[in-house]
Amino acid sequence: MDSTVVTTLVAAIPAIAAAVFAYRSSVLATRAKSQADSEVNKLAASKVDAEAFERSQVIYEKAMIAAEKEVNRLQSHVDRLHDQLERVNDQLAREQDVSNQFRNQVRMLQSQVLTMESTVNALRAQFIPISKRSHATETGTAPPA
Repeated sequence: MDSTVVTTLVAAIPAIAAAVFAYRSSVLATRAKSQADSEVNKLAASKVDAEAFERSQVIYEKAMIAAEKEVNRLQSHVDRLHDQLERVNDQLAREQDVSNQFRNQVRMLQSQVLTMESTVNALRAQFIPISKRSHATETGTAPPA
């Protein structure tokens, strides 16, 4: 072999070593950049997740406040309905008392009517024979037996 070829080969060894070193450094740098990008993406995702969590927490708190207001409104409505029910029950009891009093008065009046009807019938029974006798004496006929 020629000395120039040997010299060229010997001179090429540091260039090849430098190329291999550059290739390995590039691969390592790419891996490091990839890992760094992955970490940045994880941090960004965590930041997005944290922001989403904060937004959902705000929404949840607003929903809870609205639900508490609605529960308070409904409780107030239930209290008003309960008071109204008590008033209606009291009025019903009073009206039932009045109804019972009227019913008792009707029964008493019915009893009085029956007593009066029997008294009227008894008086009629007594009066009819008397009136027939007086009519017979006025006309001069004998009363029927």
